[in-house]
Amino acid sequence: MRFSLRRKVIATACAAAIIPIVAMFIITDILEERLQTCMTGEVRSLIESHVSQLTSDLYEECRTSDLLLTEETERASMALQSFLHDSGTVEISKRTSDWTVDNHRTEGQTRITVPIMTIGGKKLTYAKRKQNPLPLLTKTSRISGAYCTIYQRLNPEGDMLVVDTTAPKTKNYRNLGSLFYSLGSNGRVSTVIDDILSGRTVKNYENANHGTRFVVYSPLRDQDNFVVGMLAVHMEDSIVESLRKSMLKTTIGKTGYVWVIGTRGSDKGKYIVSGSTKDDGAHVNTVGSRKGFVEELIDQAEKAGEGKLNSKQYLWKTDTDDTGRIKLSVFTYFKPWGWVIGTGVYLDEYQAISKRLTGVLDTLVEWLVGTGLLLLIITLIVAYYVSGRIANPVSHMVELVKTVAGGDLLAAKNTLEELNDSCPNARHAMRNINRREALDETGQLYLAVRDMVETLFSLVAQVQRSGIQVTTSSTEIAASARQLEVTVNQQAVATNQISATSTEISANSGELAGTMHHVNESAAGMATLAHDGQDGLKTMIRIMDELSRATSSITDKLAEINERANSIEGIVGTITKVADRTNLLSLNAAIEAEKAGKFGQGFSVVAAEIRRLADQTSVAALEIEKMIGNMRFSVDSGVLEMNKFAEDVRFGASKASKLGKKLEGIMNGVRELTPRIELVNDGMTAQAEGAGQISEAMVQLSDTASDTSEALGEFNRAATQLNEAVQGLRNEVSSFKVSE
Repeated sequence: MRFSLRRKVIATACAAAIIPIVAMFIITDILEERLQTCMTGEVRSLIESHVSQLTSDLYEECRTSDLLLTEETERASMALQSFLHDSGTVEISKRTSDWTVDNHRTEGQTRITVPIMTIGGKKLTYAKRKQNPLPLLTKTSRISGAYCTIYQRLNPEGDMLVVDTTAPKTKNYRNLGSLFYSLGSNGRVSTVIDDILSGRTVKNYENANHGTRFVVYSPLRDQDNFVVGMLAVHMEDSIVESLRKSMLKTTIGKTGYVWVIGTRGSDKGKYIVSGSTKDDGAHVNTVGSRKGFVEELIDQAEKAGEGKLNSKQYLWKTDTDDTGRIKLSVFTYFKPWGWVIGTGVYLDEYQAISKRLTGVLDTLVEWLVGTGLLLLIITLIVAYYVSGRIANPVSHMVELVKTVAGGDLLAAKNTLEELNDSCPNARHAMRNINRREALDETGQLYLAVRDMVETLFSLVAQVQRSGIQVTTSSTEIAASARQLEVTVNQQAVATNQISATSTEISANSGELAGTMHHVNESAAGMATLAHDGQDGLKTMIRIMDELSRATSSITDKLAEINERANSIEGIVGTITKVADRTNLLSLNAAIEAEKAGKFGQGFSVVAAEIRRLADQTSVAALEIEKMIGNMRFSVDSGVLEMNKFAEDVRFGASKASKLGKKLEGIMNGVRELTPRIELVNDGMTAQAEGAGQISEAMVQLSDTASDTSEALGEFNRAATQLNEAVQGLRNEVSSFKVSE
């Protein structure tokens, strides 16, 4: 079955209506699931936030109560100290009294004898204090509402005896005659007794009344400042009951409640406050949880630290419910009293919210189904009508195009005339032919097909007329192309000959340029060598001039030495004369000594020694004279040789100067030759480059001629193909019918 355009339009419209509806169903299902998950998380978050806020409020209430309790107790202790100071001195007399005391360790009574303590002269004995506490205690209790107790020290270890108190006679208080041992049940010294004996005030939380009792202990000193006892002050124990009433007023959901668990002493793991009065004081594990649950809870709270919120979700079973319910608790640790304060709520009580929202989503799905079906019916009606308006004109255009495809353009033109009379869409399009933008796509399609048929009719007729002209022109073009191809081939041969000649010229010019370059380098080297030789000659001339001056100086020095030798010769002559004279005088002295006889013997010896010295002097003078003669001969010879050497040096310097001038002329010639060689070299290089460029240009011209020849061959083939194509076109166009 053919799937017509009308059916396609209807199917498209139905799909356009169904797909959004199905998508809405899928999205709604996904959103419902996500909303359920998100809603569960949000409800859980809201529950936990609400329960956390309640737990924080309870913690703050306990902290505020503890702060008020400690402040009131400290003020009462200060008031008792003030009244004690006003009452007088504390003394321990030598007289004794008997006391029947409560022994908590043996859970019995013991009779002991202790010294009598007096305060301001008033004795603290059992008989006097049994019904009548000291005025300072009653006054303090009346003003502050606190219970005041006086302890008397019994021994050096620090055991204390209650000798007066305003506390009621109940089990939770230390009554008259009660003992406060210095050693605890674990055998260790009590920190309270240890600090009191050291003279320090002690502030301590005791396990009584579920750990809420805050007691201030202060040392009691006698007139010698010796610790003889201690004072104790604590407030009335009504705080637990007050907090319990406040907690029971707090409602959380339907069955949620506030709970408090102890962590110290006998209260550890037990309810201090619970949702039911009967469970107060019961162990948590026995009420509705598994074994070890409360230990985990306490450990988690203590590890988190004081005031830090913790949450825990667990299964809670009761006597009336064996299956149990999921419970969420938020709790925190209050360290001063050793309490774990928590708020618990059952999660199933909040499921009604989720159910209500789920019901709203189900209703929404039902409405979506009904609305979708209604939209589908409306879409089908509209699609049927619109598809007819679209498909009918297109069907007419298909028939018309089939006629054109068959080649009968005349029949197609006649069909258009018939459609103008029978088809409303065609008539509407023809009436608005000048306002095509106002027509829909089918009207524009009709006008476009009409224009196509008319244009194609005119085009085919024109092609048939032009085919003959194109065939004639292509034949003439082919003949001209063959003649031009012959001419280009001849031009290519001439170009190749010119290119070969240019290549030879370029090669010869290159070799000549290389030769001139070597000549230029040789001339430059020769100029460098000549310049170096000129510098060497200049240095040699300068050295010979200096040598000439040195020989002149040496000649002068030798002449001066000759003059000095002449002077020394005169001095030597003088010495010789003196020696002769001395010898003559020594001879005369010897004669005179001989004349003197025995008295002239010593003088004769001196005269003989003088004569000997005179002879030695004469001999030395003769040797010096001989040496001076030899030196004068040597000096004269040296002067002659130096004069001759000076003449030779001056002659050599003159020759070297002339040679330097000749070398300078050679250098000038080389310098003038080098630029000319460079000019010739540049010219040859330029000639070689020009010849190379001519050769390259001729090669390019040859390539161009070859390309032109090939192009003309292609052009010739193209002309042939054009002729064949025109013949084929004429054959094809002849199949179109444009006339009777």
